[in-house]
Amino acid sequence: MQNEDIGIRERKRLATKRRICDEAAALVDARGYDNVTVDDICRASGISRRTFFNYMDSKDEAVLGVFPFTCSEEGLAAIRETRADNVLDLVLRSIEVVPGAEGGISPNQACRRELIESNPGLLHAEATRRRGFLTGIAQAVHDHLERFPEDRRFDGPPEVEAHSIVGLLQVVVSLYLWHPPDGADPTEHLRNHATHLSNYAKDLKW
Repeated sequence: MQNEDIGIRERKRLATKRRICDEAAALVDARGYDNVTVDDICRASGISRRTFFNYMDSKDEAVLGVFPFTCSEEGLAAIRETRADNVLDLVLRSIEVVPGAEGGISPNQACRRELIESNPGLLHAEATRRRGFLTGIAQAVHDHLERFPEDRRFDGPPEVEAHSIVGLLQVVVSLYLWHPPDGADPTEHLRNHATHLSNYAKDLKW
């Protein structure tokens, strides 16, 4: 009975979270991102501000969904302290999928893309979330390259190589956000994007 109660509570929680996301997306679609407030979303969803912030960190999360990846202190330490022939692959293996993010609690992808393309403020919010995720990783990659010079592939300063690796990571994450997998392992999906990107670059003629 206890497990059944937990299951019912979790279904109710997911249903509430879905309702918040759906109402937020509908409001932004109708009014534009800059003309929608948390209070507007609360009224449309029939919840209080307190309930809203029990489910969401911000208006951005309500509209865009949970950012699917994070990198814990343990993950950053692994990037800094683990030797690797392929530093980008080390990074991809060190980041983590946010619990529930792969479950699709956000507007469907076609709706999400349309909202982002038609709302510059939302595009900026998405870029800010991505930048926050990448900042700690960039420093960890730089520390790795200084610690393991044998892992380097460029002749220039380590900060330039670190910037290049994080730039590739940003492209790979962007590809994931625009074309998320349907039931596939998110981390493996990132690694597939990275492999395709690497093979594409190798085939370019200059």
